[in-house]
Amino acid sequence: MKNILLFIFNLVAYVGIAQCTDPVITDFECSSPSHPITGALVNIANPFPSGINNSANVGEYTDNGTDGFDALVIDYGTPIDLSTNSVLKLKFYSPSSVQILAKLEGGTPIEIFSNFSAVNTWQEFSFDFSSSLGDGNTRVVLFFNPGVTTSTPTDIYYIDDLLFDAPILPPCTEPVITDFECSAPSQPITGALVTVANPAVGGINFSANVGQYTDDGTQGFDAMIIDYGTAIDLSTESILKLKFYSPSSVQILAKLEGGTPQEIYSDFSLVNTWQEFTFDFSASAGNGNTRVVLFFNPTVTTGTPTDIYYIDDLFFDSTLSLTDIDQRVENLLIYPNPALDTVNIKPGVEIRSFQIMDLSGKVVLKSDRTSNDIESINTESLLKGVYFLILRTPSITHTVKLVKQ
Repeated sequence: MKNILLFIFNLVAYVGIAQCTDPVITDFECSSPSHPITGALVNIANPFPSGINNSANVGEYTDNGTDGFDALVIDYGTPIDLSTNSVLKLKFYSPSSVQILAKLEGGTPIEIFSNFSAVNTWQEFSFDFSSSLGDGNTRVVLFFNPGVTTSTPTDIYYIDDLLFDAPILPPCTEPVITDFECSAPSQPITGALVTVANPAVGGINFSANVGQYTDDGTQGFDAMIIDYGTAIDLSTESILKLKFYSPSSVQILAKLEGGTPQEIYSDFSLVNTWQEFTFDFSASAGNGNTRVVLFFNPTVTTGTPTDIYYIDDLFFDSTLSLTDIDQRVENLLIYPNPALDTVNIKPGVEIRSFQIMDLSGKVVLKSDRTSNDIESINTESLLKGVYFLILRTPSITHTVKLVKQ
């Protein structure tokens, strides 16, 4: 690469401004990038504040357009952690329509080309490197107008907000209300419910994320409400299911409202144990109800204003019997196990998505949530050891111990 220059900021102008920190590489407002950058890049006032970018400062990059692979290099020095933030993003402004080639190097390299840019317009480009998790790459390399050698030695491009971000997941879809892994529930939920890391991984629930619900235990009917807006279709999936974890033994009251209401109480819960509760609303098919209302520890007013409960995998299921489900799970064949590079799945049920977690509960590999009927999983990126493979079907979650050789 030619014309390699140290990336420098004007420290005099930025006295007292902190260095950028991961996952941000640089936003050109901090005193210096979170990782060293080499290339002909300088910090300047934004020459074109408009559209998606009204930042005060941006980066001006001078590219040698006679060298097809002149580049900007961000050197992490150690393997880049892609476990959470695996999508490289940057804002880009160009006087001509060009591509950007983003490459990871230093381990198992990977290259991703952008679409051709708009002209004289700020736009954001994203490069999804989630497939490179665990590949040991230590450098991000950016090529502007890659492969082209017919331009000038001083082609100018502008960049801003260079960072790694989490993948944008699609929302949950019916019959799932939420599994707390998607970007949003399939129906609006009101109540003091937030997504948190699973505080008690184990038993029937190895999910990475769950819902934490804060209940006003001084109000006997504080509630969480799922509002469909229209009549809930119970013709096929009429059994409401959810996983529940509580520090005390309480009941759940599930109620349908908005048409002809129906209430169903659960048994009292176990303590500090994930368990699944089901509420059979098949009798309410056609009754025009539009809302699901959940009361935790209903009628009790002796709790605290901040009683905490955890829920997960909230969805409507079909009337498939537990016996049928158990039989289909028994038909699952996962091989080879121990595995080398690939795990094959011969399903007894449709596999919609998967996660692989290490023994600490960290998700090290997962599907992109767009797969239908997964039949194999590439495990090349996994280190040798013991993992949990979590398979999700339209109605159940099944966990298998997986050994990587």
